[in-house]
Amino acid sequence: MEPVVRLLADLVAIPSMNPMGRGHAGKHYQEQALADFIGSFLRQHGIDAQMQEVAPGRPNVVGIIDVKAPQTLLLEAHLDTAQVEGMTIEPFDPQIRDGRLYGRGSCDTKGSLAAFLQGTADVMTGVPTSNVVLLFVSDEEYRFTGAQHAVRCGLKADFGIVGEPTRLGIVRAHKGVTRWRIVTKGVAAHSAYPDRGKNAIYAMSKVLAQLEDYGNRLLRGERHPVLGTPTLSVGVIEGGQAVNVVPDRCWVEIDRRTLPGETARKAIEGVNTVLQDIPDWEAEAPYLAVAGMEISEDAPVVRRLESSITDVLGRATLESASYATDAGFYNSAGIPTVVFGPGDIAQAHTEEEFIELHQIHQAVDIIRRFLTT
Repeated sequence: MEPVVRLLADLVAIPSMNPMGRGHAGKHYQEQALADFIGSFLRQHGIDAQMQEVAPGRPNVVGIIDVKAPQTLLLEAHLDTAQVEGMTIEPFDPQIRDGRLYGRGSCDTKGSLAAFLQGTADVMTGVPTSNVVLLFVSDEEYRFTGAQHAVRCGLKADFGIVGEPTRLGIVRAHKGVTRWRIVTKGVAAHSAYPDRGKNAIYAMSKVLAQLEDYGNRLLRGERHPVLGTPTLSVGVIEGGQAVNVVPDRCWVEIDRRTLPGETARKAIEGVNTVLQDIPDWEAEAPYLAVAGMEISEDAPVVRRLESSITDVLGRATLESASYATDAGFYNSAGIPTVVFGPGDIAQAHTEEEFIELHQIHQAVDIIRRFLTT
């Protein structure tokens, strides 16, 4: 088995599921084991590796290559994966069939991890043309706490690449996301006497009707030239304690996709405005706010990566995405960052997640060229 394929298989075999705030615990729901493996890999290849503890059992890994070059490149990918409920394959027993490697995280985004690690290890026999910061972060799938922690710790680079499945295209613009809860409150009572209580679920139904209407209006509103419109989705609802009790509390979780330049505050204010005439609700503070990002087609990181991709594939594509990534934080911190990696986002989080192995090999070649030209 080729080194990068063996590396990818080893990464997939180490569970690193994100608990997604649902109370899951145990080593399968931590990034620690994967971080330890990557730290050992880096040190074996002469790269200084350190851990940044973001939360217990959930570190970032930072590798530093300092060749005294005038510029520093950030190569970043996340350690965590989606959960495995509903998968029809063994999630942590990587299998190769028909030129694909199957397993949880193979596409999102351990394929990028493997390509970045192998590509960097390969060039360590020579001298990269840039200093390199290798950053592998925890908790991207839920709250992006790893990327935020790295920025707070003083992350510095002149430009960056975030690894996500882009089919080896360059994503130079993507939406941001703000997530928060809205809560309705009622008064509990026996369900035989509903008039003695106040039903929080009924109150939420009025909120939901307005949110649905507002989300449809966003879709008909002003469009960004490459990203389209902002969006709003209610993805989770929970309320009540038993069928024979009038519910005194209900909450929903909102996912609001924002455009570059649109703040979380503005997104939340828009929702508050459409709900201002509805009683008995309150908004919690957002637990996630990732900025959208857009960098120029002529940015040095775009042109340099475009050249490396063209050398390998014959052409490079510039794209946009509706999802958010860690690149939103790095661009906000002044590090021009694009998104690039092997794999197809359509395979992320699926019941038979896989990645095409030829893209892994091509990604390694592209990273090698990027680091040495």
